[in-house]
Parts: sequence; structure tokens; C-alpha cells
Amino acid sequence: MYNSYAMGRSERIWGEDAREFKPERWLDGEGVFQPVSPYQYPVFHAGPRMCLGKDMAYIQMKVVVASVMERFEVEVVDVEKVREPELVLIMKMKGGLKVWVREREEIDPSS
Repeated sequence: MYNSYAMGRSERIWGEDAREFKPERWLDGEGVFQPVSPYQYPVFHAGPRMCLGKDMAYIQMKVVVASVMERFEVEVVDVEKVREPELVLIMKMKGGLKVWVREREEIDPSS
């Protein structure tokens, strides 16, 4: 057995900064995405029992983020606040993440 929550935060696997949000972990020296072994970061599990919806989840995530970022500006309200996880079946933050959302101004293509 293994605990994917613990593995995702393990200093033995990810180094001393394991708990920091560092998307660049998955980029090589030239900024190109380099995925790690699914056995090292088993969010969707790995091997013959890997999540069947993994690829669809990634596609949906990219579409939603692109759609939101195209139409809105999103700014975290309290950037300095330390966020803690709430340990329930589906991972979420205690108290949520409060953000300001402003609709982007449309750019006139004729100008």
C-alpha cells in the first residue's frame, strides 16, 4: 500500500522544497515539459490500473483554464495567507481560496 497524499509531499522524493508550489519541477533547462514517472507522482495511479479518465481530465482542465483566463483576470485576495489542506475524500483547502475576478476589457481588433 502507499499513500499518494504523502508521496506528493515527501522530501525524500521531491527534495527539501517538497511542500512548495513549483510548477517548474516538471520543466527541463529550456522550459520544456518533462513528465516524471507515474509511479513517482501517482495522482492518477500507474500501470494497468491507471485512471481511465486521466487524459480527459487533463483536456478538461486545459479548456476550462484557457476559457477563464481569456475572459477574466483572477487575483488571489490574501496572497500572504498560509493555506492548509482539509483532509477529506477529495482534497480541498480549509476555508477555500478567495479571489477577485474581473471581466477583461474587450480589445478592439480594428485599432
